[in-house]
Amino acid sequence: MFKSIRWRFILIYFLLVFLAMSIVGIFIVAQLENIQLEMNKKSMEDRVRFILETSNALKTKTWDENIAEIQENIKSTQIGYNENLYIILNDKQKTIIAGSSEGIIGQSAFNIAQINNYILTKSFDGSTEHIVPLDQYDDSENPIFCHMSYPVETDGNIKGYIYLSTNIEYIYDTVNQSRDILSRATVIALTVTIFLGMILSSSITGPIKELTVKARQMSKGDFEQKVNVKSNDEIGQLGTTFNFLIDELKKSMSNLQQEKSKMETTFKYMADGVLTVDTNGNVIHANPVAKRLLSLADEDEKYDDVVIKIKANMVLANLKSKNYHGTEILEQDRETYYVDYAPFMNNKNEVGGVIIVFKNVTEQYKIDKLQKEFVANVSHELKTPITTIKSYAETLLDGALEEKQIAEDFLNVINSESDRMSRLVSDLLRLSRMDYDQTKWKKEKLNVSEMITLAAKKLSIQARNKNIDMHVNMDTEDMYVFFDKDGFEQIILNIAGNAIKYTPGGGNVWINAHIENKSIAIGIRDDGIGIPKEDEARVFERFYRVDKARTREMGGTGLGLSIAKQIAESHNSTLTLNSELNKGTEIVITIPQI
Repeated sequence: MFKSIRWRFILIYFLLVFLAMSIVGIFIVAQLENIQLEMNKKSMEDRVRFILETSNALKTKTWDENIAEIQENIKSTQIGYNENLYIILNDKQKTIIAGSSEGIIGQSAFNIAQINNYILTKSFDGSTEHIVPLDQYDDSENPIFCHMSYPVETDGNIKGYIYLSTNIEYIYDTVNQSRDILSRATVIALTVTIFLGMILSSSITGPIKELTVKARQMSKGDFEQKVNVKSNDEIGQLGTTFNFLIDELKKSMSNLQQEKSKMETTFKYMADGVLTVDTNGNVIHANPVAKRLLSLADEDEKYDDVVIKIKANMVLANLKSKNYHGTEILEQDRETYYVDYAPFMNNKNEVGGVIIVFKNVTEQYKIDKLQKEFVANVSHELKTPITTIKSYAETLLDGALEEKQIAEDFLNVINSESDRMSRLVSDLLRLSRMDYDQTKWKKEKLNVSEMITLAAKKLSIQARNKNIDMHVNMDTEDMYVFFDKDGFEQIILNIAGNAIKYTPGGGNVWINAHIENKSIAIGIRDDGIGIPKEDEARVFERFYRVDKARTREMGGTGLGLSIAKQIAESHNSTLTLNSELNKGTEIVITIPQI
């Protein structure tokens, strides 16, 4: 049966689906079990810490003098129906002084079946890893529990232990149910696979059988046979090729003419420029793009004239070689082209001339350039603080650590540079998420007046430290926009923060908001140093700084305005810059009003 290609297809589909479902099922069940167990462990840790934080009696040095109060605290603690909680005194007997079950109070913890002695003993040394690793056991009679023994210390002495056990049978019930569901899904998937495999295999073997019959008839001299092509896959392509072979036997010249027409149309309307030159240097073909690029009046021009125009290093004598080909870069009218050239062969397998293709890569070239600049900027921005940190750390290791004041100054510098690197990485990550539309904006109705007032308060200390007066003016309190709250605040803080940074002490920063043409216009203006005209177009670029040394001195990353611009554009808003050197700068944020 399996000699037939049809049944081989069905078997392969069956095995692939079975293998995929098995691997996915095992992975899902294992992950589900691990996740549930980790969540349970975390819940137990949180429960123990909560009990310690909320019970004043457990915080005293002597538990044996506060047993009644401890028991009352435990009673008031909500214990789940599947949990057991015990407070164990650190004496020789490990006496239980409180717990979720009053019947065992006063007994030794070693005599209680619900307490795992191994877990309890493991915490006697009061190790710094207070939470004993998860332990569980299972047999035919007992349920499955997770046990945790948490030593409580005061002044290096263990007062006692908080012992918590949780029934986790529900986890394994869930895992088993998931395993059953996946098993049933596998059976259903395999059944459907067999059914679909029969249909799909028929769609493959049917055309092959038909093609075999037609080929036998053609071998006897019947060239009127045609295969009925129903698809564009490999089988369909085989049928198309068969039909094409028959047609070629009857009308090869007609097809040649048709192919020539197709090529001419392709050359005429393709986006790349194509130029063809024969071995004598005559231009024999140039499509419209090549003519426009090279300013060709007609095709009678010589190759040498073309080479002079594009300033390329392509000597015709070299291009006549079969193995000579290459690429040149051409910049023409502020556009960049890759010029690829290679010889073509004639019907005698000799070089018949050269084909030159002009591919417009202006955008790609710009992107590559921006990527290189970006890598260089990031490397430079990270290298400076890393070098500072390394040099100061080496100085400390060489002996400066013994001088407290110098060591403290050096450590402050190291801390400052570390913060600077952290801000840079955070800004880069935020820009990256926005570049790939991974930022989840939580847009909501915001009161512009309230948001600006809140941002101004956050900046007030920074302004006060530089003796800068902040002025907030709003035409009305009823201005609303549909915007992400954190994003709105980030824009105001970035722009206003920059205004404060670059305004000399004793200066002013104004934040004004008003309604303008169904939009909210928020203007942030300062009377600081201003921006030169030649730099205005680039201030929103990443890492661009008007005064690089001063910006780094102030802790800037060169990304604040770029982040603000991207956030604004993500909310259908715009940023407009107006600046005058030595007089001040204003950035206007225009947001659609609701």
